[in-house]
Amino acid sequence: MKVIYILILGSFLFSCNSQEKDTEQTSSEQTDTKKVAPINCYRYTSQTDTITLKVIHIGNSITGILVYNLKEKDKNKGTIQGRMQDDLLIANYTFMSEGIQSIRQVAFKLEGNSFVEGYGEIVTENDKSHFKNLDDLSFNTSIKLTEIDCQ
Repeated sequence: MKVIYILILGSFLFSCNSQEKDTEQTSSEQTDTKKVAPINCYRYTSQTDTITLKVIHIGNSITGILVYNLKEKDKNKGTIQGRMQDDLLIANYTFMSEGIQSIRQVAFKLEGNSFVEGYGEIVTENDKSHFKNLDDLSFNTSIKLTEIDCQ
């Protein structure tokens, strides 16, 4: 009977040590991931509108989450995938609106610690919208997404 108790106690201690090692590895892996893939968050807020952007840098690629909550419009929430070209973030925004998935190109110009969205002529091909010419974009400086702490 003592042998059974010793075996149970030993297996319990072994499993506790194993979990601690797993937790330590997970924490160090998360720290390494943050070093490789920094995350930045940005937000624009007015009395009626909010736009939030979470950008995750992975090498030369950028992924993230973009949410538009504009007065008298359906809320759009989706993902972005793209890259930085100098101070310009060019990405495809995949989102759901009114139960329909859409893909459109977005452009944000980095100005200091803020992003300003670019607007221009849009062309739609194969159910995807993109800018006709990136060089002709205009940037509305009254709507600045200012960097905030990510939560």
